[in-house]
Amino acid sequence: MASLPVGKLLCVGVRGAAPGDPQLEADLDACLKAGVGGVILFDVDVPTLMRRIAEGLSRPEALAASPRNILDPGQTAALIAYLRARLGADLWVAIDQEGGRVARLNARRGFQTEPSAAEFAALDPVDRETAAARQAGQLRKLGVDLNFAPCVDLALDPDNEIVVASGRCYGNNFKTVTDCADIVIGAHHAAGVAACLKHFPGHGSSRGDTHEGAVDITDTWVRDQELLPYRALADRPGVSVMAGHVVHRGLDPDCPASLSHEVIDGLLRSELGFDGVVTTDSIDMKAVSSRWTPAEAAVMAVKAGVDLVVDGFNLLPDRAHPAPALAAALAAALDEGRLTARGIENAFERLDNLRREISAP
Repeated sequence: MASLPVGKLLCVGVRGAAPGDPQLEADLDACLKAGVGGVILFDVDVPTLMRRIAEGLSRPEALAASPRNILDPGQTAALIAYLRARLGADLWVAIDQEGGRVARLNARRGFQTEPSAAEFAALDPVDRETAAARQAGQLRKLGVDLNFAPCVDLALDPDNEIVVASGRCYGNNFKTVTDCADIVIGAHHAAGVAACLKHFPGHGSSRGDTHEGAVDITDTWVRDQELLPYRALADRPGVSVMAGHVVHRGLDPDCPASLSHEVIDGLLRSELGFDGVVTTDSIDMKAVSSRWTPAEAAVMAVKAGVDLVVDGFNLLPDRAHPAPALAAALAAALDEGRLTARGIENAFERLDNLRREISAP
């Protein structure tokens, strides 16, 4: 059974911006060995950024001195073409391009500034359509085919720093959030780019940052409101869903949503009826990495019903590239019966269906 290409369920980060870069070539060798299905791109190498700041550079200086994959539009398009030449034409090339604060394609790298979700919601309908089409068209022109956006968290707690105060939410009203996200999803589909609703089951009422550690939403999550965007939008063509690392003890007392069978297979798939691609948020975030190894997290996620395990390989310093170990862990779990061939094949089918949806004329 381990002959199944389980690496296709991985979307990982790589270092470097141009062919011939020793780090890039080493990371691509690791990806090739693992048979990864996707690569996620970043403009900033976070471990380098933290080191530069510790050395005394201001944040703007440190950002400029910490490049990762994205330097300028022409270079980025060339890099993406090279990634597919090395790893296969069917490689998913992913990015976090919400606009505003979370935009890997930004003015610092020579790209046009995109509005944050909060700014997008303030636009009139025509300007929303224009902005969404511009964003999706830019992704398609570069060769990106999976965008981890839009963020459909409801802005229920104004003091929430990670998604609300930072402008990543369209608003606290279900209709506003759904109307805005629907425009973004439609523009992405028209451009041939898959969209991703995040962060399931809802991050807008939370009081913490999963980059920094566990975040418990048991006492703040508003079920009847925070599930509404997923009920309304998850059946759109070209849509995937990202499971966040938030914990709700009433849904699963032990695991964050991203690793929880009860949340993914139960709530999202069985109760809401979503049969599309489910991804994790990056498993190198401390909400996961402080409790489980990447290999353990990858197996748990796939067992829970995830189709694409994301490891951005961009938060923890001094790591070997994770792809071979993650693929080996999935293969071992399959051999030992902790994962099933049918479950893996179902994930392949959902990924293939998503590809067909964004390739349809």
